[in-house]
Amino acid sequence: MKFNVASLLKEHTGASREHALDEDVNIDGAARHVTGHARFDRTPDGILARVRVHGSEQGECSRCLKPLAVPVDVTFEEEFLPIVDVDTGARIEPPEGQEDAYRIDARHMLDLAEPVRQYWSMALPMAPLCEEGCAGICPVCGKDRSSSGHDCIGEQVDSRWSELSKLKLR
Repeated sequence: MKFNVASLLKEHTGASREHALDEDVNIDGAARHVTGHARFDRTPDGILARVRVHGSEQGECSRCLKPLAVPVDVTFEEEFLPIVDVDTGARIEPPEGQEDAYRIDARHMLDLAEPVRQYWSMALPMAPLCEEGCAGICPVCGKDRSSSGHDCIGEQVDSRWSELSKLKLR
């Protein structure tokens, strides 16, 4: 997801370019296919990237452990600052307070792979579900409680706690 932005860096503030995205991105050691759109706007300091990508992540339901594909939608805006001046080749230090900003490399290539990876990781659900009403796995018999074959009648009580169940009856 690299783009040569040398010509955009030579233009006036407010100039823009648009690109369709349809590529594989390495996320956590595996290739993920993403599609979407990127818009690059020239700013006084660099280039503002407005990106929207879509894809899916393979995982499993956090309740019943069935495999599922989790749709992932990522939208972000980040400013990329050049390392070198496009006209002179002189090194450019980032403005104070923007030392951690994304950078455009010395060959004027803007790489979206790292911010896409970071925003993708943040967009993943913490506990994906196969369906909203997933009942999960029965703690007694280990079968999927959502399936029709589950006929477990109740929870087993640990004999060490049996005296406490008498209190519940009062």
